[in-house]
Amino acid sequence: MATPTQAPTKVPQEPDPFHYDYDTVQTVGMTLATILFLLGILIIISKKVKCRKADSSPTCKSCKSELPSSAPGGGGV
Repeated sequence: MATPTQAPTKVPQEPDPFHYDYDTVQTVGMTLATILFLLGILIIISKKVKCRKADSSPTCKSCKSELPSSAPGGGGV
């Protein structure tokens, strides 16, 4: 127990291992977010264009999905 006349001993502090350059973290995060956003938009647009081209084709099953109740023999109510 320290008395008022004793000087407190200082423990040497270690460098903080979790020191980040926040500008770099922010820049990398925004860049990744932009790339993923644009990639998502590109995927959505490419699926719409693919289905639009295949509308005249009767073999397009991925674009013309039917509800189970409207399918032939689908056991509708």
